[in-house]
Amino acid sequence: MQSKRLLLSKNPVSPDLVCLGEIVAAHGIKGEVKIRTFTEDPMDLLSYGPLVLSDASPISVHLGIQKSASSVLGKLDGCTTRNQAETHIGTKLFIHRSQLPHLDEGEYYHDDLVGMTVFDDKGQKVGTVDALQNFGAGDFLEISSTETTKPITAIFSDDSVVSVSVDDRKIVIREGFLLV
Repeated sequence: MQSKRLLLSKNPVSPDLVCLGEIVAAHGIKGEVKIRTFTEDPMDLLSYGPLVLSDASPISVHLGIQKSASSVLGKLDGCTTRNQAETHIGTKLFIHRSQLPHLDEGEYYHDDLVGMTVFDDKGQKVGTVDALQNFGAGDFLEISSTETTKPITAIFSDDSVVSVSVDDRKIVIREGFLLV
């Protein structure tokens, strides 16, 4: 069982867009920006094809060095000062969903799982997937439940997941892997 770390856009203007990153800070004085990426490898930000803004207009980004496990420095065309870079903070960087690679059996994009209903292996409804997290030990589902105010966590692996049905928007998890 493998999830792909890509978050899909909730862009009401164009739901076809997939968010691959967001400009989160200006860096230095020459117009560089820090980009938080939603790709498995931050340096893959440009490997899916041309980036666009939320209105589908093109944006040209040139990558610099990787800053962390989820961020990279970049340079935008025409952005030469820190003040110009600061105006781009909060800008989301998208591709069209058709640019995403085809997934193999048992692979899922994170956001395809968000909103799915989770059941235990006895058929009891557990809740709804709010997010997928990975803090280094593998993927975990964050599940909200009407039964408790605390989120429920479930390991998302071959051992814990009985089935995933994207069409039915349903995940079945073995009860012993639900962490309350």
